[in-house]
Amino acid sequence: MKPYVAALVLVAVGTVLVAFAVVNALLLYYAGVPKTALNVTAPIVGQMKIQGVPDPYYVGVGVLRGVLLLALGLIGGKLIGVGLAEWRERRREEAVRRYYEQYGYQHQQY
Repeated sequence: MKPYVAALVLVAVGTVLVAFAVVNALLLYYAGVPKTALNVTAPIVGQMKIQGVPDPYYVGVGVLRGVLLLALGLIGGKLIGVGLAEWRERRREEAVRRYYEQYGYQHQQY
Protein backbone atom coordinates (compact mmCIF):
# COMPACT_ATOMS: atom_id res chain seq x y z
CA MET A 1 0.00 0.00 0.00
CA LYS A 2 3.01 2.28 0.43
CA PRO A 3 3.45 3.13 -3.29
CA TYR A 4 -0.06 4.57 -3.30
CA VAL A 5 0.76 7.15 -0.62
CA ALA A 6 2.30 9.64 -3.07
CA ALA A 7 -0.73 9.40 -5.35
CA LEU A 8 -3.13 9.87 -2.44
CA VAL A 9 -1.15 12.87 -1.18
CA LEU A 10 -1.27 14.50 -4.62
CA VAL A 11 -5.02 13.92 -4.92
CA ALA A 12 -5.65 15.20 -1.38
CA VAL A 13 -3.55 18.36 -1.85
CA GLY A 14 -5.20 19.04 -5.20
CA THR A 15 -8.66 18.59 -3.72
CA VAL A 16 -7.88 20.95 -0.86
CA LEU A 17 -6.55 23.60 -3.26
CA VAL A 18 -9.60 23.37 -5.52
CA ALA A 19 -11.99 23.51 -2.55
CA PHE A 20 -10.11 26.51 -1.09
CA ALA A 21 -10.24 28.33 -4.43
CA VAL A 22 -13.95 27.64 -4.97
CA VAL A 23 -14.98 28.72 -1.46
CA ASN A 24 -12.93 31.91 -1.61
CA ALA A 25 -14.18 32.68 -5.11
CA LEU A 26 -17.77 32.41 -3.86
CA LEU A 27 -16.95 34.67 -0.91
CA LEU A 28 -15.32 37.14 -3.29
CA TYR A 29 -18.31 37.02 -5.62
CA TYR A 30 -20.83 37.75 -2.87
CA ALA A 31 -18.72 40.36 -1.05
CA GLY A 32 -19.97 43.89 -1.26
CA VAL A 33 -17.75 46.53 -2.82
CA PRO A 34 -17.70 49.84 -0.95
CA LYS A 35 -18.85 52.84 -2.93
CA THR A 36 -16.94 56.11 -3.09
CA ALA A 37 -17.19 59.56 -4.60
CA LEU A 38 -14.78 60.68 -7.30
CA ASN A 39 -13.84 64.25 -8.07
CA VAL A 40 -13.32 64.66 -11.80
CA THR A 41 -12.10 67.75 -13.61
CA ALA A 42 -13.29 67.99 -17.21
CA PRO A 43 -12.25 70.77 -19.60
CA ILE A 44 -15.78 71.75 -20.64
CA VAL A 45 -17.82 71.01 -17.51
CA GLY A 46 -15.19 71.83 -14.91
CA GLN A 47 -15.08 70.11 -11.53
CA MET A 48 -17.61 67.32 -11.00
CA LYS A 49 -18.27 64.94 -8.14
CA ILE A 50 -19.44 61.44 -9.14
CA GLN A 51 -21.21 59.53 -6.35
CA GLY A 52 -21.70 55.76 -5.94
CA VAL A 53 -18.66 54.60 -7.89
CA PRO A 54 -17.09 51.29 -6.76
CA ASP A 55 -13.82 51.95 -4.96
CA PRO A 56 -11.04 51.33 -7.51
CA TYR A 57 -8.69 49.96 -4.81
CA TYR A 58 -11.17 47.25 -3.76
CA VAL A 59 -11.96 46.42 -7.39
CA GLY A 60 -8.24 46.03 -8.16
CA VAL A 61 -7.67 43.87 -5.09
CA GLY A 62 -10.70 41.77 -6.05
CA VAL A 63 -9.34 41.24 -9.57
CA LEU A 64 -5.95 40.23 -8.19
CA ARG A 65 -7.56 37.80 -5.71
CA GLY A 66 -9.66 36.35 -8.52
CA VAL A 67 -6.61 35.72 -10.71
CA LEU A 68 -4.72 34.13 -7.80
CA LEU A 69 -7.70 31.92 -6.95
CA LEU A 70 -7.95 30.87 -10.58
CA ALA A 71 -4.27 29.92 -10.55
CA LEU A 72 -4.70 27.97 -7.30
CA GLY A 73 -7.70 26.14 -8.70
CA LEU A 74 -5.84 25.22 -11.89
CA ILE A 75 -2.82 24.01 -9.92
CA GLY A 76 -5.13 21.94 -7.71
CA GLY A 77 -6.82 20.44 -10.74
CA LYS A 78 -3.46 19.53 -12.26
CA LEU A 79 -2.35 17.91 -8.99
CA ILE A 80 -5.54 15.83 -8.95
CA GLY A 81 -4.87 14.73 -12.53
CA VAL A 82 -1.25 13.81 -11.77
CA GLY A 83 -2.26 11.94 -8.61
CA LEU A 84 -4.92 9.93 -10.41
CA ALA A 85 -2.50 9.10 -13.24
CA GLU A 86 0.07 7.99 -10.66
CA TRP A 87 -2.59 5.86 -8.93
CA ARG A 88 -3.54 4.17 -12.22
CA GLU A 89 0.12 3.54 -13.08
CA ARG A 90 0.80 1.96 -9.69
CA ARG A 91 -2.27 -0.26 -10.00
CA ARG A 92 -1.19 -1.35 -13.49
CA GLU A 93 2.34 -2.13 -12.31
CA GLU A 94 0.95 -4.12 -9.38
CA ALA A 95 -1.36 -6.11 -11.69
CA VAL A 96 1.52 -6.89 -14.08
CA ARG A 97 3.74 -7.95 -11.17
CA ARG A 98 1.01 -10.25 -9.82
CA TYR A 99 0.45 -11.72 -13.27
CA TYR A 100 4.12 -12.59 -13.69
CA GLU A 101 4.34 -13.96 -10.15
CA GLN A 102 1.26 -16.11 -10.74
CA TYR A 103 2.75 -17.75 -13.80
CA GLY A 104 6.29 -17.97 -12.40
CA TYR A 105 7.91 -15.53 -14.80
CA GLN A 106 10.50 -12.99 -13.83
CA HIS A 107 9.23 -9.52 -14.72
CA GLN A 108 11.85 -7.07 -15.92
CA GLN A 109 11.20 -3.38 -15.88
CA TYR A 110 12.83 -1.37 -18.62
